[in-house]
Amino acid sequence: MSSLVDLQLGNLKIRTTASTAVLDPNCVFLPDTTARVSEAVTLLGENECKFAVKGAGHSAIPGAANIHDGIMMSLAWLNSSDVHLEDNYIRVGAGQPLGNVFEALDPHNVGAVIGRFSKVGLGMGVGAGVSFFSNREGLMIDNILNYEVVIASGEVVNASATSNPDLFWALKGGNNNFGVVTHYDLSIFKTTGLYGGQVTYPETSLDQLADVIYDYHVHQAVDDVNTHALPQYAFDGNANETSATILVAYNDAVDELPEIMQPWLKVPHSKSTLKRRTYGDLATELNDGFPNGLVQEQRVFTVYADEQFYKDVWFKYRQWLQKYKDVPGFFGSHAKMPITPRQIEEGVKKGGNALGLEKGPQDKTLGIIYFGVTFNNPEDAPDVFPAHKEFVESMIEFAKSRKVLHPLM
Repeated sequence: MSSLVDLQLGNLKIRTTASTAVLDPNCVFLPDTTARVSEAVTLLGENECKFAVKGAGHSAIPGAANIHDGIMMSLAWLNSSDVHLEDNYIRVGAGQPLGNVFEALDPHNVGAVIGRFSKVGLGMGVGAGVSFFSNREGLMIDNILNYEVVIASGEVVNASATSNPDLFWALKGGNNNFGVVTHYDLSIFKTTGLYGGQVTYPETSLDQLADVIYDYHVHQAVDDVNTHALPQYAFDGNANETSATILVAYNDAVDELPEIMQPWLKVPHSKSTLKRRTYGDLATELNDGFPNGLVQEQRVFTVYADEQFYKDVWFKYRQWLQKYKDVPGFFGSHAKMPITPRQIEEGVKKGGNALGLEKGPQDKTLGIIYFGVTFNNPEDAPDVFPAHKEFVESMIEFAKSRKVLHPLM
């Protein structure tokens, strides 16, 4: 679960996440070099001090980026982005928000498999990581060439396919269990252009939109690897309104969506921001709808793509969200994101990862099912969070009963 707050430390504003925000560290340490991270890990280990490591604070895992009665090590000052065009990679500090990474990449017309929201960080580089390019290139973890990481002894090592390959494999999906990653070396590639934006749909269009969402999972994302979409329903409790705002993008120099993506525009919609643009511009637009300072919880699980299950789980979630419409600032979000067979194949081809996706059927698209709630006041969390957890767990059981549940996440 997570909650977004702003923590002021001198001139530094840290964006923290929910389960971390409610924790109270004894102090915050802000290293500005890998050497200082190494010194800190050595010192803390020798003195058996408890500590947590924070990048941009996006993780939804309780306690992943903060600690109670311990030391929170924020990597916010490890914020470099160094593009190496001749060697086809970018080295990025672990505290760098993605908006700054796009600023470094876009002028060179190159891209990297990173997240889509400008204020999010690089923690997905040890988790999974869905990108504008995932249908073609796979997950973020499968496009990392090297991790610079401080291990428990305080030693600084590089983990790649040729240096500490076991650690390299484990970091690709093992989260922060194996060391403190200080820099990522990400593969980069030429980009030819981007046409994309957000399309907003009224409640009257949502039944028709559900068909397009499933089509994207099993047809568009599979048959044209330059496609990208983030299907997302929204419930505004205070207005008692339901809608959908979908990120729709095509990774090429086009002036309109290709035929395979036209179904998104054939559904009646109220607004579109589709245009030719840079990736950084689109990432900024996507983040503008998510202000800091809100209490938030996020939960996910993964299924084999199934059209009727997709429709049923949204119907049930919409009913559940209605119960909390009177909570001040209450907002619910429900997304479905595909992991296609091609994405899984890319992971295998690029050395494998710790997620184990290749162990299931190789011809089926997976769907990451996302549930998120935000509201204004932390005092409402005890009423909302346990009920939200219980609801999502009931949907996992529902997926089991439909025989569509996948063990990932």
